[in-house]
Amino acid sequence: MLRGWTQEQLATESRVPAAVISHFETGTRQRASAANLVKLAKALSVSVDYLLGRSDEVDLRDDRVQATFRRLSDAPADTIERAVKVVEALLDQDMEPKE
Repeated sequence: MLRGWTQEQLATESRVPAAVISHFETGTRQRASAANLVKLAKALSVSVDYLLGRSDEVDLRDDRVQATFRRLSDAPADTIERAVKVVEALLDQDMEPKE
């Protein structure tokens, strides 16, 4: 699952019932309402097009992410390099299988 959340966590964040999320993930339900797609996209900070497979790019709409990148763009090169390494390490850690 994107972000490493459980279905229950995504349900809480998006306010879409966990059962609906389960049906989407397992493929037992092929269509989503526009309202649920918008809720899921917002909770995951991605575009609806990304959820529908129309785009491979994650939409960085989260205001905190945008603000951080704006601040980082003015930083010295060594600070940017350190920040990239920290973010990559965090993402690698999040992608590791959970036990």
